[in-house]
This record gives sequence, structure tokens and C-alpha cells, in this order.
Amino acid sequence: MAAKQTPQRDKKQTNKVEILLSKEEEKELAEGQSLYEMDKNNPGWQIIKEWLIGAAYHSWVDPRLTKSKKQWEWQELNAFHASNNAKELLEEIAKAVSQAEYLDKVKSGEIQRKNMKIR
Repeated sequence: MAAKQTPQRDKKQTNKVEILLSKEEEKELAEGQSLYEMDKNNPGWQIIKEWLIGAAYHSWVDPRLTKSKKQWEWQELNAFHASNNAKELLEEIAKAVSQAEYLDKVKSGEIQRKNMKIR
């Protein structure tokens, strides 16, 4: 009988161990990766993103186009809230992508989480 051969291991192989994530973390990872792909590879999203950035950081009401101070205040308040909504959406997308990058590094073993010590 011939001796059983074992496969040779590559000497450059790293000792990284893939970590299992919780269901919630797996969901966050998948969502963040999807948002990353949308942000980097979707020309339509780039157009919408520019609109949101414009709404978030370059919105104001021209008082010359309003009939009264009360109307101007109402339009300014609505512009303020629309601006905040646009900022929040952009920030949530960025936060989800950042969280996914972190979880991907945890999953691959690049970042090791340590248990908290409570004293």
C-alpha cells in the first residue's frame, strides 16, 4: 500500500482564524456591504448623493421671494428640517459602511475583540 500523502502547507499562510458573528452582526455586515457597493458602483446613487449633500449643506430660503416674515420663517423651518433629514441619511449610510468594515475585519480575524473586564 502506498503511504497517504498530506497536502503541503504554504509557508506564507497566516494564522488568522475566521470568527463567527452573531445574527445581528451578520445582518449589519450584509447591509453595510450593500450600502458600500451602492455608494461606490452606482452612478444613479452618485447623483442622488450630490442632491442630498446640496440639501444638507447648501439650503436656505431667499427672503426676497417670500411675501411676509411669517412665510419666510415657515419656509426656513422646513428647509432646516429637510437639511437635517438629508444629513442624517448620509451619516447613517456612512456609519453602516464603517460598521461593516469593522465587522469584516473582526470576522476575518484581523481585529481581535477582547472580553470586557468588570471590576
